[in-house]
Amino acid sequence: MPGSSIYQGLLEKAAGFGSGMLLRVLPAARQSMRAQASRARGVLERDQLELSAKLLESHTQSLCERFPAVLLQVFRSHADAEAKHGAPNSEPLRLEELELMDESQVQERVELARMLQHVLMEAESALPELNSYVCALVGLDRVSPERNPLRPESYVMALQQLMTEMRVPTQVRALWLRHLSAPLGTALRDAYLEWSGQLQRQDVRPVGFSVIRTPDAAAASTQEASTRVDRAVWTPQYRQTVLTLDKLRRLMTGHLDAPPDNPKEAFAQQFAREFESGPDGRGLASPAGQPPDTSFEATVPAALDALQEMQQVDAVVQRMQQRPASPQGRHDARSMGMAVREQLTQSATAVSQVLSLEVVSLMVENLVKDTRLLPSVRKVIERLEPALLRLVIIDPRFFIDKAHPARLLLNEISQRGLAFASESDPDFDIFLLSLQRHASPLAVLNIDSAQPFEAALQQLHKEWDNPDKRASMSSHIQSAAAVLGYAEERNLLASRMTDSLMAIPEMRRVPAGVIDFLCGPWAQVMAEAQLKAAPGADDPGGYKLLVNELLWSAQPDLTRKDVGRLTKLVPRLLSGLRAGLGLIGYPSTKTSVFFDALMKLHHQAFRPPAKGEPGPEVAGLESGLLGNQDHWVAPAEAKASGFMVFPDEEAVEVPKATPVELPPQVSAVSLKLGAWIELQVSGVWQRVQLSWISPQGTMFLFTSVRGKTQSMTQRFFERMMAEGNLRVVSDQVSMVDGALDAVVHTAMLNSINADL
Repeated sequence: MPGSSIYQGLLEKAAGFGSGMLLRVLPAARQSMRAQASRARGVLERDQLELSAKLLESHTQSLCERFPAVLLQVFRSHADAEAKHGAPNSEPLRLEELELMDESQVQERVELARMLQHVLMEAESALPELNSYVCALVGLDRVSPERNPLRPESYVMALQQLMTEMRVPTQVRALWLRHLSAPLGTALRDAYLEWSGQLQRQDVRPVGFSVIRTPDAAAASTQEASTRVDRAVWTPQYRQTVLTLDKLRRLMTGHLDAPPDNPKEAFAQQFAREFESGPDGRGLASPAGQPPDTSFEATVPAALDALQEMQQVDAVVQRMQQRPASPQGRHDARSMGMAVREQLTQSATAVSQVLSLEVVSLMVENLVKDTRLLPSVRKVIERLEPALLRLVIIDPRFFIDKAHPARLLLNEISQRGLAFASESDPDFDIFLLSLQRHASPLAVLNIDSAQPFEAALQQLHKEWDNPDKRASMSSHIQSAAAVLGYAEERNLLASRMTDSLMAIPEMRRVPAGVIDFLCGPWAQVMAEAQLKAAPGADDPGGYKLLVNELLWSAQPDLTRKDVGRLTKLVPRLLSGLRAGLGLIGYPSTKTSVFFDALMKLHHQAFRPPAKGEPGPEVAGLESGLLGNQDHWVAPAEAKASGFMVFPDEEAVEVPKATPVELPPQVSAVSLKLGAWIELQVSGVWQRVQLSWISPQGTMFLFTSVRGKTQSMTQRFFERMMAEGNLRVVSDQVSMVDGALDAVVHTAMLNSINADL
């Protein structure tokens, strides 16, 4: 790595600087908390701020002492991730993570994001210059900000990790993070300026910035998204009061229950039961025959929250009623969705209902904008929006239960839609016709339960799932997987045998070509014989014994001393080698390359060595034996699994496919079953789905919508991706979950900006 010593010195200096940085940052945070406490109106808020400030003061010494070590650990973990998977990216919060959090954890996550935003704003004037120097040190020719381990994310992560290790309560951590953001940003800005100056004085030449051109697909997506009718009720300010991260979490976990039809009356009854006392000092009795409502949290803040939510509902309904009427005569999917949203929002009686409408609408919007799906499929999804809106008002299980019929239907449509990269695909018309026949009619139904979605899903499955075709495809995949699994097992055993071969002293006395042969195809031969032999067999086929004989025969200095032994050995040796190579189906054309070179070595035994004449090289073996493949797969195995190999010749220029907006490319090792990729074969882009991963993760099997299998090694996958001949279309099992993850991101942004 260019500038490695300077780079390592910079990391160590930055980590050591962390202690002094906190000595300046922590007092500023304490002062900020105490200033806010003096302005607080509520006793609880003031006490919490003052207690948090005292705790921070008591932990100051420990934080300053331990911060450099934790910071250096974060820097090094960044370098490890970079070495294994390329530039590391901070993963955004996903729905499945949000569902596992409690209220305090959500608050902390928001504060972490808010802190990072503040720090970036403070440090943005100095960070780009440091990025250009650090990227130069790690050997890049263009600035890639995520390759800089000194970026603000590392400091925020180190602080949060250190607070967790010190068992600081979650709510206290959240307060600390909020008040640490401004002083930390200022301190980092000053540090970045200083480090950039030092690197400049060390004659480090900064690299330039890349000019990123917006892809055509992204522009098309933006243009298409703009055609969706804006929802005037969902102003940015209103979204911040309704779609926040905590409320979204409660909706998705079933804890944001909608009140009865008359929310004000229900609140009055709950308030009376929980807060007004009767003569006996207890709450008023519940209505006859009804148990106490234990779901209503008996605290004054809870009551005020409920009242505030009802006021929000009144406000949104009032705004909706004041909106001008929508244009008449428009019956397309967009105008229908808008009309249903307006109608349902006007009749909403709880923030949970309003939030449900917003989440569904955003989810559908994310799917409709996703250019990985063909426009016709996205149109079908957009037509489903009115039915989904009607459903979530009466059935919140859509968010809670991933096996809900409506959610399964939407997921089936989107996931199966990923199989088609072009409307010219011979199977696409049949797929689209089935959607139009069974899914599209839901838009005009009176939805009062999930039953219509379940019926549509059953009808689609009946059309899609041909038992004979499914059984045939499943059998083909299982057969291909079994073949590849066996090949992987043989390759792993051959690798261990190669290690044993390299420990033999004679291996250092023979030409490199002989070593290539023994460690390449012959190791595969011995592994194949071992796998097929009975348990406990020492040298099945005698192929290990041939190793010693081959090594002796490849040393002319030894064979000249015993020509008679060589004469008797050669026929048996060649016969044994051919039999072994035939065991793995090794091509005869490649076998002859090695045998020709070996015979030249044997001929030297029959003539004295010429003075100063170099020994013959066993040439052409590296390209002729295993080629540039990292795994050997026999021809029959390759045919059965559609195994793809690197071509020996240079790749020719092929036309590019119509671009689509794809997610950030991932490593093969992170792929999950069900992921879709696009692969360029003979100049044609094909879309295939990951059907199987080998036990050791070295081989992958993909299947097209028509059941054709293609397999490859991890190395092949990575190289094809680097060459632009392979791209990951979707690495998520559920596009619906991905669309909801985008809603989580929106809720996170709302929560960050809520108090700004």
